[in-house]
Amino acid sequence: NVIIILMESMSSAKMNHFGNSNNLTPFLDSIYQEGYAFNQVYSAGIHTFSGLYATLMGYPTLRKNHPFKGTSIQKYSGIATTLKKYDYQTIYFTTHDEQFDNVGGFLSSNDYERIVAQKDYPSDKVASTLGVPDDFMFEFSIPILNELHEKNKPFISVFMTASDHTPYVIPEYFQPKSTKKKHQIVEYADWSLEKFISLCSKETWFDKTLFVFLADHGVPMNVKYDLPLNYHHIPLVFYAPKFISPKEFSDLGTQMDVFPTIMGILKLPYINNT
Repeated sequence: NVIIILMESMSSAKMNHFGNSNNLTPFLDSIYQEGYAFNQVYSAGIHTFSGLYATLMGYPTLRKNHPFKGTSIQKYSGIATTLKKYDYQTIYFTTHDEQFDNVGGFLSSNDYERIVAQKDYPSDKVASTLGVPDDFMFEFSIPILNELHEKNKPFISVFMTASDHTPYVIPEYFQPKSTKKKHQIVEYADWSLEKFISLCSKETWFDKTLFVFLADHGVPMNVKYDLPLNYHHIPLVFYAPKFISPKEFSDLGTQMDVFPTIMGILKLPYINNT
């Protein structure tokens, strides 16, 4: 199985691994020591749709061009379309309205068989315009992933987190250590990832699943130039403790490299149309 987690606004500059001394991402930092960790990877843009498009379809986004919107939706040979040929089940999870930026329509037209979004969650769990908290989305997904596993076919599941985006909503049951809210929300986002992996580790499909952690884009931090590098410099780590040994890479990479790298790890032949 393949699980791709696109983390909202998770600039590499938020991580201890990349020099942040605030200890905001202890879990993500630990994962960076346990998989294929990439130190020089950059996003295709500064918006969520750019990160989704580049990561899942393998194409760069062009300035002022919105690939998800238009009079007709283009069909691509993205990772879901490619893996469906190998009998993979395909699913996408988001915390909020699936029609934001027409993400749901675009992905449904590109072989994502099911979109789980705000319409599927209990209304009392919706905390803001960004829907449910990250950890609730992850917890909600476990029974659904179990159902896919029970069909005796592999699955690819994509998650798009949102909590690390204004308006920040920190659940009452999470106790951050930081005093600044912009730091607290990063702590919560990292804690949610840890909770998800903890839940997954209890399932029979965990040992046969490749997890991919990366950001949709970064954020301006320590700004010195008109276009801060932290807006694009993002983490990328491939995690599968049963069949990936820890290794760091300093090769230059982008979100467009994620799809072909996954195919290489899976050792499945494919036509690279990206």
